[in-house]
Amino acid sequence: MGAWGTGLWEDDLSCDIQDEWNELMDEGVSPRKATKIILKSWQEEFSDYDDEEDKQADESILYISLAGLQMRHRVLTASIKKKAIDLIEKGADLTLWEEGDDESYQERKKILDEFKNKLINTKSSLF
Repeated sequence: MGAWGTGLWEDDLSCDIQDEWNELMDEGVSPRKATKIILKSWQEEFSDYDDEEDKQADESILYISLAGLQMRHRVLTASIKKKAIDLIEKGADLTLWEEGDDESYQERKKILDEFKNKLINTKSSLF
C-alpha cells in the first residue's frame, strides 16, 4: 500500500475504493448496491492473501472507507458501522504504520479513534 499521510483518504487503497464508489454513484447505482459491489470485488481480492495481518489491515481500510462514504451520503448501515468499529478496536490497519516513525503511528491511531467516535455517534440508516 502506498500512503502519503495518516488521514482516512491518504493511501492508495482508500482512494481506489472512493474512486470506485464515486463512479458507481455517477452511474446511478444506489449506495446499497454500490456497497455490495465494492465489498464483493475487494473481498475476492483479499481472499488471495497469504498473510492474515496484511489481509486484516486492507480489510480494515475497506470497511473504514465504506463507513466514511456511507456517512458522507447519510446512508450508514449498521453492519458496516459495526464492522468498522470492530476493526478499529482490533488495531485496524495500524500494522501498516508500525514500520514508520512513532509520530505517524500515533497520528493514525488518533485519526482512527476520532473516526470511531464519529461512527458511534452517527445513527445507522435503514436503507
